[in-house]
Amino acid sequence: MNSQDARIARIYTTQKGNKVADQTPNAPDVAGNLAATSFDLVVEIEAGNNTMTGAPYTLTVTAVDDSIAGGVAALNPVIPAQSFSSPPFQNVGLDFVLVQTFNIPVPNGGVQGHLFHYVAVLHNATFQIVSTQTSEPFLLV
Repeated sequence: MNSQDARIARIYTTQKGNKVADQTPNAPDVAGNLAATSFDLVVEIEAGNNTMTGAPYTLTVTAVDDSIAGGVAALNPVIPAQSFSSPPFQNVGLDFVLVQTFNIPVPNGGVQGHLFHYVAVLHNATFQIVSTQTSEPFLLV
């Protein structure tokens, strides 16, 4: 990676507390059990060592309901202020990595059986660092 760049390396959904991507993140483990009331959204960011200046950046993650072709604000994560600093970034060789997990509550109605995906955008104040990423589609049950 360029030492002055950063990117969203991966964005995916998973069952609460897990680290493996899951296309039905709130599905019950056993047939007949109730669906989970929440799931996790994981966003992995990689950054070059020269970006670790403490400078702020903006991370925006938006849920899109493909079944109705519209956004679903209730599924958007609450993202705290972000900055290129270590910690929370962890040094990995010459680069830095940040893995953020957001727990997303599943709304009580209107989303079951719908297909979704997430769109993430990362940029710094001068737009010299810009990265976008789209999650794999997932289904809420």
